[in-house]
Amino acid sequence: MTLDQLHMLVKIAETGSVLSAAQALFRTQPTVSVAIRKLEDELNVQLLSRDQYRARLTPAGEKICQQAKSLLKQAADIEQLATHLSTGYEPELNIAVEASCPMPYILKVLQKIEQQFPQTQINLMAESIWGALERLKQGDADIAVSPWFEEDTELESFTLLHETMTAVAAPRFVAAKGHANLDYDALKSEVQVVVKDSSRKPTQKKIGVLEEGRHWLVNDHYTKKEILLAGMGWGRLQNHLISQELQEGKLVPLNIRNYQTSIDIEIRVARKLDSPVGPVAAVLWRDFTALVSAQ
Repeated sequence: MTLDQLHMLVKIAETGSVLSAAQALFRTQPTVSVAIRKLEDELNVQLLSRDQYRARLTPAGEKICQQAKSLLKQAADIEQLATHLSTGYEPELNIAVEASCPMPYILKVLQKIEQQFPQTQINLMAESIWGALERLKQGDADIAVSPWFEEDTELESFTLLHETMTAVAAPRFVAAKGHANLDYDALKSEVQVVVKDSSRKPTQKKIGVLEEGRHWLVNDHYTKKEILLAGMGWGRLQNHLISQELQEGKLVPLNIRNYQTSIDIEIRVARKLDSPVGPVAAVLWRDFTALVSAQ
């Protein structure tokens, strides 16, 4: 059984006759007839009904024709992939994203990459705190998108956007204190909800964590938000994650003496310096810079 034979069978189904299929394939009618006969002998199944002027597919032939279409599509995909890889394009691209980053900005770019390079598989890795940058530095990711806590001479980066992190809690949390102005030392006895660093070697300093206070550790920012909404603690979150809850009064900003309740952060796109850059990764980097220019 060959792809050529399957192609002939499908073409007979599409055109309605052996002669028409032969003409469409630029073959002679005897060539197509012999090829289908050989396929029938090999499969031990009658594919064409020849008791009328025009040969037509038997029920078994129709079933096999359906499978043939699927196989031919897979073969065409393999040929496209081989062409894609032979030109030097990456078979896959690994992108590490710190999970608090606004995904709509990132998806704008990834949508273009998917349309332009459908044969390159995109692996999107959600990390927390320092995890995305660690993935990049260890070679697990080609590009990282992450809040930028400090300069790193191993990386090349640019600012994608600016965000604000605000310390918030549910109104019932504030009401239990009896006033809106909170004291830093008094908060040490309350639960601060902290997103756990997903890096494998979490040796970096913790941002905004009260070291002597009570902590609940969670794996993601959305779980943290749900705990805050339940009035079970306080913590800082990026404003884009809580804009609706702030507007509806489900969360309120905190005013904490001797503590920076609101901080401005950069979210940057980064890649390793002096590392080889494939063509798809280069286009992705260029598209991110174009997105910044368009803002």
